Amino acid sequence: MSNAELTTYARQAAAHMREIDEARELLKDVLQSAKDAGINTKALRKVAKEMTMEQDKREKIYEDEAQLSMFRDEVGLTATAYREAAE
Repeated sequence: MSNAELTTYARQAAAHMREIDEARELLKDVLQSAKDAGINTKALRKVAKEMTMEQDKREKIYEDEAQLSMFRDEVGLTATAYREAAE
């Protein structure tokens, strides 16, 4: 590999790294605006990530979450169960 090739790859990689840094800053600004608006940013991040997933992967996650919710209900780890226990 020549020095010119190495320099070309390094410049391309550096340019992409700058783009990634810029995208991170934009995302940070969006999330801060959402937080300022009273939005749960943890949930927002999760939904945004799901929006980028393939449908089959997203459906698998939803199936897993439905089963987790069922298990929580069965062992009394739901908000409803906590309210009933407090009464």
